[in-house]
Amino acid sequence: MKLKNIILTVSFLGLMLFNTRLFAQDSNYNLIKKELTQKQIDLLQKEREVMKTNREAFKASLTTEQLAILKDRTISKTEMKQRLVATFSADQKSMVQSQQVRLRKTRESFSKTLTSEQRKMLKERIDKIRNSKDRGELKSGPRINNEKDKKVRNKED
Repeated sequence: MKLKNIILTVSFLGLMLFNTRLFAQDSNYNLIKKELTQKQIDLLQKEREVMKTNREAFKASLTTEQLAILKDRTISKTEMKQRLVATFSADQKSMVQSQQVRLRKTRESFSKTLTSEQRKMLKERIDKIRNSKDRGELKSGPRINNEKDKKVRNKED
């Protein structure tokens, strides 16, 4: 009888621990998705797919010089962006601009579909993220400032 109780207790605890690990891995995006209508979820999913294909097309258009700029770990993100934008071709500039316009239109159309309760919930979550203590930190620790007091990427050893 004791063996049966021990096996039952251990299996119950194992099941509980297994379920908590599954729930702990839900992302904030999935939590927010539960509050949205199916139409809103479909709109977001469609736009994610379009953004993914646009991103892949843009990556494929990068030259070796542009890839070298992206791989340079000694410059700050803002300097990297400035150097990269300076090397863009007309096609790349139009790709970026059209993506920005599409994203702006998507945000506008999505915000029109939100109810007041959804707006309140999203605002609370965004405020919570903005006020979190570890925001902006890298996995390997805080950023290291260079001589011009600009942020630079940590060098990987």
